[in-house]
Amino acid sequence: MKAAIISDIHSNLEALQAVIKDIKKRRIKRILCLGDLVGYGANPDECIELCMRETKIIVAGNHDWAAIGKTDISVFNPVAAEAIRWTQKNISKKNFNRLNKLELIETVDSILLVHASPQKPEQWDYLFTLDEFKRQFEFFKTQVCFVGHSHIPSVVFQEANGYTDFLRDNPFPLIDNRKYIINIGSVGQPRDLDPRASYAIYDGNNKSIDIIRLDYNIPLAQQKIIDAGLPEVLADRLLAGR
Repeated sequence: MKAAIISDIHSNLEALQAVIKDIKKRRIKRILCLGDLVGYGANPDECIELCMRETKIIVAGNHDWAAIGKTDISVFNPVAAEAIRWTQKNISKKNFNRLNKLELIETVDSILLVHASPQKPEQWDYLFTLDEFKRQFEFFKTQVCFVGHSHIPSVVFQEANGYTDFLRDNPFPLIDNRKYIINIGSVGQPRDLDPRASYAIYDGNNKSIDIIRLDYNIPLAQQKIIDAGLPEVLADRLLAGR
């Protein structure tokens, strides 16, 4: 199987359109999504509809669940919570119901798809440190687990003997005696100080992964956020990549 993996669109239509266009240019026919279609940005309905039309599988993210009342936004920071309240007022009933049908975890061929972590996906745990990643390997059977949520691309591998470390090469081969947790970063709101959209290409036939960074129309996405009356900090952070 060859597939593009996307995550954390966050209602950023300009970033999503650029990514979809790039995927099609590469003639990749299957797109899988790790959730957070909404939140932060100004085009929730359009992003939900484009994802539903172009992707094969979507798992739910915490902002998707928050938008439909399944996750308590009292645990969100004030800006994120304000964006969710705005989203709740601005998505259609049809798209509300679409988000409500998303599962938390899916397995496709030899890969696992989950927004946050395989251990307890409903708790939305963040994986930043090596120890946080390492604890997750026993909770999935596939060779590769794709995650999003932190908006920071990162790859951690574990050898058969339990040795675990970050992998900094890109692209990189999938080695048979290793398992991998791969954070593909964010389409719509990167937080690794690189404002370009991020997604991954998984090539199961050639056993390789490539994390792609892509320019998009950031000023337009920023202006839409401001025009919608969303907090301006959400526009500022797009250009800062944080």
